[in-house]
Amino acid sequence: MKIIHLSDLHFGTEEEVIVDSLQRAIRQQVPDIVVVSGDFTQIASEAEFNKAQTFLNALPCPYLAVPGNHDVPVWDLLARFIKPYDKYMRYISGDLNPVFKQEDVLIAGINSARRALPHWNWANGATSVKQLRNVQQIFDGFEGWRICTLHHPIHKVQDMPIDVTVFGRKRTLHCLQELKVDLVLTGHVHHASITTIGDHDHQTVYLSASTALSSRLRKQENGFNVIELSGHEMRIQILALNKGNFECIKSFEHIKTAS
Repeated sequence: MKIIHLSDLHFGTEEEVIVDSLQRAIRQQVPDIVVVSGDFTQIASEAEFNKAQTFLNALPCPYLAVPGNHDVPVWDLLARFIKPYDKYMRYISGDLNPVFKQEDVLIAGINSARRALPHWNWANGATSVKQLRNVQQIFDGFEGWRICTLHHPIHKVQDMPIDVTVFGRKRTLHCLQELKVDLVLTGHVHHASITTIGDHDHQTVYLSASTALSSRLRKQENGFNVIELSGHEMRIQILALNKGNFECIKSFEHIKTAS
């Protein structure tokens, strides 16, 4: 199975030529599913969500998505507090914590974007006990590849360019380790990296993605990740934009720990 991991498209800050390059690169990869870990828009406007929807409709395969903090209204505080996910659910997905299951692969989405937080920076994230209980039920009895995605990284991203606070981070890390989740896909920091966390019994791979389209770069070019699963083997490629084409700049291989 081949999975493409996109994040932080930020429609409203995109360049059309890069959109075309990304669409072409995705078609060339022939993925089984595209996972988007949030921030489809820049200010959650109707026009930006419309562009994001058009992009998703052009994908050559199904997609699974979770919201990012930029997908919650920024300037309209009434909408932010009363119906924060209204446009996201109309244009992107009606499920904020979606699930995808195909043969021996199960992907669970966790919405870490919030309308408000007990922190001065509402761009940060949070996970709840209820969400983690839901993830536990989703994976209960499943013996294949276990994958989660959320917008905010709950792990320490190597060379992370910005500080991130995620309320419930330690609880979530512990839960995913207990569930023996194999792969966690995140975004937010516009910085691609691969981190493994665990012990001799189980290793979880945490894969962060760069921004796929935004001109708001953080020391990395636009990029996306490709994950291939075959038997007990996982192969990851990090791709970055170079002279109009997305090219592999790093690869990583991992063997799934026996349950």
